[in-house]
Amino acid sequence: MIGMILAGGSGTRLWPFSRTMTPKQFLNLGSTHESLLQETIKRLSPLLDKDHMLIIGSIVHEHELWSQIEQLIPDYPKQNLLLEPQSKNTAPAILWGLSQIPENLRDEAVVILPADHLIQKEQQFLDKLKAGEKLAKEGWIVTFGIKPDHPHTGYGYIKSGKPLNGGFKVDRFTEKPDKETAEEFIKNGNYSWNAGIFMATPNTLLNEYKELNPESYNLFFEGVQVKPELTEDSGIHQVFSRVVSNSIDYAILEKSKNVAVFTIDVGWSDLGSWESIYEISNKDDNGNVTRGNVIMRDSENCLIISDKRLITCSGLKNIIIIETEDALLACDLTKSQDVKKIVETLKREDRFEYKFHTTVARPWGSYRVIAEGKDYQIKTLTVLPGKRLSLQRHFHRNEHWVVVSGSAEVKRGEQTYFLAENESTYIPKNEFHRLANPGKIPLEIIEVRQGSYLSEDDIERLEDDFGRAETFV
Repeated sequence: MIGMILAGGSGTRLWPFSRTMTPKQFLNLGSTHESLLQETIKRLSPLLDKDHMLIIGSIVHEHELWSQIEQLIPDYPKQNLLLEPQSKNTAPAILWGLSQIPENLRDEAVVILPADHLIQKEQQFLDKLKAGEKLAKEGWIVTFGIKPDHPHTGYGYIKSGKPLNGGFKVDRFTEKPDKETAEEFIKNGNYSWNAGIFMATPNTLLNEYKELNPESYNLFFEGVQVKPELTEDSGIHQVFSRVVSNSIDYAILEKSKNVAVFTIDVGWSDLGSWESIYEISNKDDNGNVTRGNVIMRDSENCLIISDKRLITCSGLKNIIIIETEDALLACDLTKSQDVKKIVETLKREDRFEYKFHTTVARPWGSYRVIAEGKDYQIKTLTVLPGKRLSLQRHFHRNEHWVVVSGSAEVKRGEQTYFLAENESTYIPKNEFHRLANPGKIPLEIIEVRQGSYLSEDDIERLEDDFGRAETFV
């Protein structure tokens, strides 16, 4: 069996925990101390080895992806991580993944699933995948619908038709219904939730793409041969710039006549909103879910999460409060889907809180903003042993660095010198410079920026160990 994990989602409904640069697949929201992506990788591991596991994500998350993958699979094959240059929804991403599967494996079953879902009954899930494998090898696209327990209006639905070798032929797909329609679906008993998990052989899917979505197919293929330049950056950038954004549901599944459904009950949740987090969490006697530093009194059916500060509540009902170091979300429990609209406002205003947390991971370590004003910003920088920042310069700001712990190697212009604890240096605007950690322990720096423009995109890179573009922030 082959696995294809889709790890490019944004998870905007889980703001302020999930943000553009740290979406929910990288967060610990499930039943373990690992991220949702890592849980998904471990879930598939009993069925397939690392060489048969493809992971598709965004180029902007490259370093976070590698960091999380290598914690579980240190020797994960580099060619198996596919980094989309643009987000074009699931249909192009899956087609790219299929194109990278060798021809001698294209009659094997490939299970395709999101990286950011929760599955609590993992052995039952694996058993269902094995059961669906036989039907997939017979030429069917096998979807795994979730047995519904209430009339949810946030999910698509799959109607089962005639019985088919352990499953059912799909009668039709229905997009997110209104409440009355969802209630009718539940009473009918032939409907399941569309979890976006499915299985087929690569050849079956490629034939469906060729027939039902030929424009996209032809961009990735010439006849049956993979374009030789596809694996080169320039080739895939060209393909993604031209391909139409589309979901696999619209492009293939809803049009195909060869789709079957297995209805499964595996403790599934898409964790698509704070309400869904509430639904799957253990509750106290008053129906409250709390995490972190929280004290509650006379409150019912609330979800309260504190990342740092003390949160006290009295007399609340059906309320969500989510606190992080730089943001606070408060809303009605039943309105958590509307958090996406708040994120759209943050994006429109180009707010820092839309993209980043106060602590921002970088391939060389991390930084954290601790204070800022009109013409200044103060950060702490943590540079990991043996790592260095790019050789860079800024046009609108000066920087002062103070070493708190560890040893720093500083290149400034033509000079290279070392700083120990409690020593400092000054970097004037327009001067090329580089900070490195030559030691064996993390280097901690306090950085004071001063200037008329302090944003991260005021940067020109001359050299970079991590292959980032000149103005990648």
